[in-house]
Amino acid sequence: MRTMNLPELPAQPTSADQCAKTYLEGLPTDDAPWPRASLLLTAYLAWPNDAERRNGFVATHLVRFSHLSGEKANHAPADSDATVSLEVFGGINAVAKVAFDQLMAEISQVQRKWLLTADIFQLIVDMAFDQRIALRRGASISKAIDLCEVEHRLRGHSQLRAAWSEFRDVAHLLTAGAYLAHEGLGRARSANEASILNVIWIAPDIVLALAYGLQEFGLQPKLIRKEDSILKPETLWRVPDRHKPEKPFVVFRRLTEDQLDFLSSRRAAKKVA
Repeated sequence: MRTMNLPELPAQPTSADQCAKTYLEGLPTDDAPWPRASLLLTAYLAWPNDAERRNGFVATHLVRFSHLSGEKANHAPADSDATVSLEVFGGINAVAKVAFDQLMAEISQVQRKWLLTADIFQLIVDMAFDQRIALRRGASISKAIDLCEVEHRLRGHSQLRAAWSEFRDVAHLLTAGAYLAHEGLGRARSANEASILNVIWIAPDIVLALAYGLQEFGLQPKLIRKEDSILKPETLWRVPDRHKPEKPFVVFRRLTEDQLDFLSSRRAAKKVA
């Protein structure tokens, strides 16, 4: 079992409506009220299964933005050749900037995969809570991927399967971030402001409150045939219990008529086959 190492944050919102209201009341903003929590969350989301990349991102960020470049190394004389040479070429900050820019480029490249992963997991939740349709063997990853394939107009399952495989262990966090980003679309000043990454930086506390309920949903074993849970208990990056809302809740949407029609036709096709 893996639990994220996160700092303490204020009391969590107690409902999905309160989460959305609190988030929207703070927009638009460029503030990052809890940068340490946001930094760590970003690292977990970008590299859920690469500890070296996670640690490198956090370390270079701390060097890049904590003014360490102006401090002399305590273990070396001020006039040493190594120290002088490093300062001539921009100091440790210059080294950190190159590494940090490279890691930020990696984050930029994975944000589409984040959205695909969030869409898959949110659709699984929506299917599970919509009582207008009875799905054979219940809501599932395969049904959500089929639906996403149609809605995103993708050819084949490869992109969706790859995104889910890579980011499944943080799907609850990505889904929470995507939900808030969508809620804030009307107040966003740019596309960047309506992104999961931006939400993580301006409202990590609200993301964690939403993610906890999604985490609990995803860890429940399916009742039918006692199938495995949607999220993998042994590898999931869990929200620490100290960030648990008083009464965990799950945010879900009402399926559209087109989605219901697709799921019904898919079920009928499976029966014929």
